[in-house]
Amino acid sequence: MLFTVISPPPPPIGRTSRRLIPIPVSVGLAAVAAAVMAALAPQAAYAQGGCGRNDCSTAVIEVSAIDVIHYDQIDDTEVVPVEPNTGEHWTITAYWNQLGSDPIWCDCDAVSNAVVYVAVDWSDSTGWSATCTGCNAFAGPVRGVAICSTYGCGSGMSIDNGWGYELVVSVDENNGSTCGGGSNPSFLNRVVYVTTSVDDGNQINTLYCSESTAVSPVSQAFGTTDSGPFECTFSCGAASGPQVDIVYD
Repeated sequence: MLFTVISPPPPPIGRTSRRLIPIPVSVGLAAVAAAVMAALAPQAAYAQGGCGRNDCSTAVIEVSAIDVIHYDQIDDTEVVPVEPNTGEHWTITAYWNQLGSDPIWCDCDAVSNAVVYVAVDWSDSTGWSATCTGCNAFAGPVRGVAICSTYGCGSGMSIDNGWGYELVVSVDENNGSTCGGGSNPSFLNRVVYVTTSVDDGNQINTLYCSESTAVSPVSQAFGTTDSGPFECTFSCGAASGPQVDIVYD
């Protein structure tokens, strides 16, 4: 039986001396994933320093993302991938600020924010899925979410066990009233991600691509902030963002 791994997971943030147990990579799925990523390379971003970000000057939305990886901390040098029983719930808060223009006293003013709730689930039969409460595809300001598998193993081209995903969020570039009643728009400043519920899971024996020891998360609260630059295309292949390590023991 052929077992395929999408990619060796990267070292957890802040733990560059630690590693996941060695995982062999089969050419088939890895090559497909690389080809997709290359075809969907991010558009060039328009960097904007200061308060908000005008990263997509020809678009009305910007795209934020996080990479999520689940693992069990074995010791100071080794961690093992973990597949969650179901997944986790996220509270996602987007903030818009005045970009930094006249009147000068409005520069960097915090204009507005919006909160949505996303339930991420794992299923052995269907893989990762994400359901957003509060997203509005037509009115915004948070339009929708997408999710794709990043780390896992399986037979042939399927993913039977997964321990990592990318969560992508489509957000209005501008939102809220302008500071001081002027005509200058507010721009997306940052997107904050925090878990509110994290399920138990099982260690993954990557040699046989099978579940082993049951484990529990060390906390219910994990998170990060994506401060940009934001991408301009709403897809997993085009988006990038900070990594969140969900740790078990």
